[in-house]
Amino acid sequence: GDLHDEIIDECERRGWIYFHSSMAHRTRRTEGEPDFHIWADGGRKFAFECKSKSGKLSTPQLGIIAHAKKLGHTVHVIGNLEEFLELIK
Repeated sequence: GDLHDEIIDECERRGWIYFHSSMAHRTRRTEGEPDFHIWADGGRKFAFECKSKSGKLSTPQLGIIAHAKKLGHTVHVIGNLEEFLELIK
């Protein structure tokens, strides 16, 4: 939850649009969908899946990540705000 809040704060600070899946309501989004879809400045778009050090990707998440890669997209799997900030440079 803390990482999600930090990403939301950073997006709002930068004036970016973000779509965030609720951790409490998994059924309201596509199974395996990344936690964040972010529309940043300069026409950049990002997809992020947040995981703790002990967190593992589910089979649906692995499937979405692989399919996205096949289509030329990247879903970034991150564990802390520093990783997020590095990727959005």
